[in-house]
This record gives sequence, structure tokens and C-alpha cells, in this order.
Amino acid sequence: MALSDRNLGSRRAGSGAYLLARASAVAIAGGAFLLIALIAALPRLGYGLWQALFHETAVRIVLAGWLSAVALHAYLGCDSILKDYVPNTLARFMGLMVIAAGLLALVVYGMVAVWA
Repeated sequence: MALSDRNLGSRRAGSGAYLLARASAVAIAGGAFLLIALIAALPRLGYGLWQALFHETAVRIVLAGWLSAVALHAYLGCDSILKDYVPNTLARFMGLMVIAAGLLALVVYGMVAVWA
């Protein structure tokens, strides 16, 4: 599909979406690194240790931030794809709303699981 002046796709998103995507990618990588470091440092993790670890408020806050970063990164990626490949504005909007609702449901479910 050739891009006209009125339909620039994700190229018109600007540096804000670019910086958010990069920041969320760094947060996701940092969370993965922390998990790998934790598993490497404590090779004999039992249920009691995991339970004690996830009852710490700092761990819950980090996990909630990581979950939010994953959802934001997924939304920004889907937004770019839909802007580039779905020319119909209504279909693009409906697709973004379905994706946003699904990601919001996953984040809410994750927060309930983390904080319950």
C-alpha cells in the first residue's frame, strides 16, 4: 500500500511512541534479567521461599511495573501494525479498542494475582 500525505501509518506517531516502546523494552529486559539472576543465585527455590519472596511489597511493585511495561509494549506494537496495515479508520479503531480491552483485562488479572 502506497502511503499518501493523509495516510502516513505509524510514521506519524512521532518520537513519543518510539521512546515509550524503547523504555518498556528496557523494563522488560531488566525484569527478565532480575528473574534469571534470582534463579541463578538461589538454585534450590522451594514453594516457601517463592511465597515469602512474593509477599514482599517491593517485589510486588516491581512485578506490577513489569506487567504494565509488557502491556504497554504490546499495545504500542499492535498500534504500529494496525496503523501500517489497516487503512480503514473504523476498523483500526475497533481493533485497537479490542486489543486495549484485552490487555487491560490481563493487567487487572495480573494485579489481582500479584496483590491478592
